[in-house]
Amino acid sequence: MSEFEGVEDTLFIPLTARITVSKNFPEYFFDQKALEMEDLIKDKKIDENSTQYSIIANVARSYNLDRMTEEFIDKHGKCNIVNLGVGLETSYYRIDGKNALFFEVDLLK
Repeated sequence: MSEFEGVEDTLFIPLTARITVSKNFPEYFFDQKALEMEDLIKDKKIDENSTQYSIIANVARSYNLDRMTEEFIDKHGKCNIVNLGVGLETSYYRIDGKNALFFEVDLLK
């Protein structure tokens, strides 16, 4: 059983997926910052308890959000990007922000 439950667990699931796909399918999705954060994952069972489908689906969401954000930045130039519930999200590092200003907010306990 994980020592993380609820909100805490949701931080590690997407990060684990991005690490797994970056290692196994870097031609599809590569997240250098997620790989650098791999040591933050104390519960290795997250990866073991996930199906390949759920891992790929999770990363597909990140991939698509990255593309939509990049298109928005390209269209609007200087703009603000607000990412709510950011957790351990690394999109800021994956996206060429150009003139965009990123605001990333999460719940603090």
